[in-house]
Amino acid sequence: MPLTPETFGRMLDQTGLSLTDAQKSVLFDAHPMFQALLARATAPLPREAEPAVIFLPDLR
Repeated sequence: MPLTPETFGRMLDQTGLSLTDAQKSVLFDAHPMFQALLARATAPLPREAEPAVIFLPDLR
């Protein structure tokens, strides 16, 4: 179920912030991009993505 502007506005009202309708509109427009960012940032990574797993010190 997609998020409607009315539902988003109610969610913002619950935060206690005093936002104008224009500010709410900007946040609503940015919401899909923010959700995509969260999906990429919290996606599980393979074990090899951890630098400590593949770090080989240069011994001299």
